[in-house]
Amino acid sequence: MIECLKEQKKQLSQRCHQRIFKLQEVEMSDPELDYQLMRVCKQMIKRFCTEADARNVLQCLKQNKNSELMDPKCKQMITKRQITQNTDYRLNPVLRKACRADIPKFCQSILNKASEDSELEGQIIACLKLKYADQRLSPDCEDQIRVILQESALDYRLDPQLQMHCSDEISRLCAEEAAAQEQTGQVEECLKGNLLKIKLEACKKEVLNMLKESKADIFVDPVLHTACALDLKHHCAAITPGRGRQMSCLMEALQDKRIRLQPECKKRLQDRIDMWGYAAKVAPAEGFSDLAVQVMTSPSKNYILVMITLSVCVLFLVGLLCGRITKRVTRDMKDR
Repeated sequence: MIECLKEQKKQLSQRCHQRIFKLQEVEMSDPELDYQLMRVCKQMIKRFCTEADARNVLQCLKQNKNSELMDPKCKQMITKRQITQNTDYRLNPVLRKACRADIPKFCQSILNKASEDSELEGQIIACLKLKYADQRLSPDCEDQIRVILQESALDYRLDPQLQMHCSDEISRLCAEEAAAQEQTGQVEECLKGNLLKIKLEACKKEVLNMLKESKADIFVDPVLHTACALDLKHHCAAITPGRGRQMSCLMEALQDKRIRLQPECKKRLQDRIDMWGYAAKVAPAEGFSDLAVQVMTSPSKNYILVMITLSVCVLFLVGLLCGRITKRVTRDMKDR
């Protein structure tokens, strides 16, 4: 009965909704109180999580969700709990602890609008995702958001804002991909590929955010990462993942005529360049940090940096020359 109420949460009266939310908050803090999870995943907990602390059982199950030995019914239950956690940061104790300083720092405006009992529909996590793309989060928070991004990049249902704003477009443009039994990032790839066909502005904004996030970290773009896995190993093995570094490495390899990338990787990279070009026109950089990320992950990074350096040098020389002329004029005036 409680599981039924959880699934119909949006249709509940306000008072009942609040009670169910509070119950979920308690269960997420102590998964042993989550009867359905413990019942369905009993054998998997014995298999994977015997050494895990009782409060970390769900975290342990999430880490082993994609194991070949994972029971399908337990996997489905884990996904349901992940979907729930991503609707509100308060339902994810690990994220809440890791981002306790970042949330009020970057997302206070969202907290101000929400009441204590209202759910945030993934808005706080969406806010933190954008700051992740801007490389502004603390290390602990960045690690947790990276995990959420990687998981939601494979399964669109784990992104509440995307599902909320793009449900009609997914039904219209990506119905076949959404109907697949196993979600492997094909819905997200379909939305990116059909970016020009998306009519709803809110949905288009979510897809543009996805592109921005993948530009900052190739691991949150599973289709591109799979296509370029061999090339990453051969050409970018020494590059530390994250902050757009491996993406920049691949872009430089794409431009280098001496390097031959795998055909599928080359094609996917060219697709991304076209998408990023369109995204830059539709949603230009909002600030200096955003602009810096766009420059550092641009395929023309070296050219842009050279031009910026030359511009700075020219300005310096002009300033130096003007300073000398001004000093001469001042001396002439004094002599008179």
